[in-house]
Amino acid sequence: MQFTGSRKLFWLSASTSLLASSVYISATAAQGAQGGAAPAAAQVQVVSVTQRGGPPTGPSPIVVEHDQRLATHTIYRPATLGPSKHSVLVWGEGGCAKNGLTFPEFLSEIASYGFVVVADGPPVQPAARGQAGGAAPAGPPGQGRGPAPEANAPRGGQGRGAAPAGGARGPAPGGINADGTPLTAAIDWLAREAADPSSRFYQKVDTTRVAAMGMSCGGLMSYNVSADPRVATVGIWNSGLIQPDEKIFAGLHSSVIIVTGGESDIAYANGKRDFETLPARVPVFYGVHPSVGHGGTYNEDNGGAFGVAAVAWLKWQLMNDTSAKGKGYFVGAPCGMCSDAKWKTDSRSLQ
Repeated sequence: MQFTGSRKLFWLSASTSLLASSVYISATAAQGAQGGAAPAAAQVQVVSVTQRGGPPTGPSPIVVEHDQRLATHTIYRPATLGPSKHSVLVWGEGGCAKNGLTFPEFLSEIASYGFVVVADGPPVQPAARGQAGGAAPAGPPGQGRGPAPEANAPRGGQGRGAAPAGGARGPAPGGINADGTPLTAAIDWLAREAADPSSRFYQKVDTTRVAAMGMSCGGLMSYNVSADPRVATVGIWNSGLIQPDEKIFAGLHSSVIIVTGGESDIAYANGKRDFETLPARVPVFYGVHPSVGHGGTYNEDNGGAFGVAAVAWLKWQLMNDTSAKGKGYFVGAPCGMCSDAKWKTDSRSLQ
């Protein structure tokens, strides 16, 4: 399905007031009490991010980092790693934007529940709050199996660059490329770090069962790495294939969660069709939040309703949490999300 006409994405103005909440942790605290050698300050830089609303709600204080050995990404993680291995989420941004600070409220909330999150893009500090960004320059054709919904592109991956969606905080240098290679690179890098005795991640992360997720174009990135045997669950947020893709469907071996806004969301029809056409063997949960559009709730306090859903899904799928705040949020009679009037939900093959 193509999106035609004049429907385009613009960056959302930040209308939410700021509170004095920050995920900043000093370099000393970030490098200490981790059960391993402290990384050199020149290699690992702590990123100070002032967030909307209160601090993340999980049990773990978090730190945001830029590691020069993975300079193309941004890391959100518990400030103290261990003693057990942490589950991993690799994340693709809206517009496939190369800015790891696109959704700090959402990703910090996830990290506070014990996840190590590696987001595509270095930490590009934001423009002034309340100032809508301009469109990114046109880039090369998309190289994924389907163009990003926000690119308003014809079939065949010929989408041009578009501004990152969902209240992104900085310009997207370059164009759309949804092939998912940055997500694979993040998994590969963490796997090497987990095997390196000199790394702060040594024996601290589980890279054998990871989540690949993304918003809009980032959702297509996640689809495009879904055949990787290390991917244990896939998250399609405000996204969906431009048309059913049998190659992607054949490679899916994990659970899938599809979350969109209502019919005003440019990706609503794509996500709905994905739910309807995914093979019956694929466990899938489908959630629609009718009151929001393509920007979702990522930049609300702690990621808003989308943050709650993401944490619950990841706790269930990667941590085997069967409580009401894990599995019970998606299955059961009634499940927590199913009984929430803010959501419209459906599912198939979940157990």
